[in-house]
Amino acid sequence: MTLSRKINWEKLASIHELKEYFEEDFDSFQADIEAHLEEFLGFPDSTLEKLAILRALEVTNGVTQWAFRRGDEEALPVEKNRICMNMVMGFMKQIEMEFPSRGKIEFNEVEKEFVRAGRKIYQDAFKHNVKGVDRQFYAGSTAQFIAYGHDRLNRAMALVKQDYEDLFSLYYIERGQRYIRSYLDSFEEVEA
Repeated sequence: MTLSRKINWEKLASIHELKEYFEEDFDSFQADIEAHLEEFLGFPDSTLEKLAILRALEVTNGVTQWAFRRGDEEALPVEKNRICMNMVMGFMKQIEMEFPSRGKIEFNEVEKEFVRAGRKIYQDAFKHNVKGVDRQFYAGSTAQFIAYGHDRLNRAMALVKQDYEDLFSLYYIERGQRYIRSYLDSFEEVEA
């Protein structure tokens, strides 16, 4: 069964992280997302499955780290926060993941190149502050959520919760899930 994505662009444009890009030039940002989406939908299902798991883990770590940096009341203790960050950064650098319930998840060379390219865009946008790359990051990130789809991301989020809730805490697992669901709520999957 082949699924097509019916995107609610107005709903997508209301997501906090995306508002400024849509407000700046709605049609151009939509076109950027669609171009990335076409690329991602060219990956086989097995690749999309692995990438969805990695993305769910990245988002969970991201909300955990942002809360720590802001000094949120619910932030994890320093040592536990460091363990979360080191684990996910280790997965990103080695481009393989380890889940207690599934074992090692490995990536082929094409998948590794994709992960490396995404990591470089993230670093250029948010570590090196290269002008305009943040827009590219958000267009690609949005396209990933849409390409991975509801079922894959729900399975990925369930796996992260099952295997790493003790590490991240239920609070940050749920925050990561809410972040992902804001994107999932912006499109439907229909049989093509």
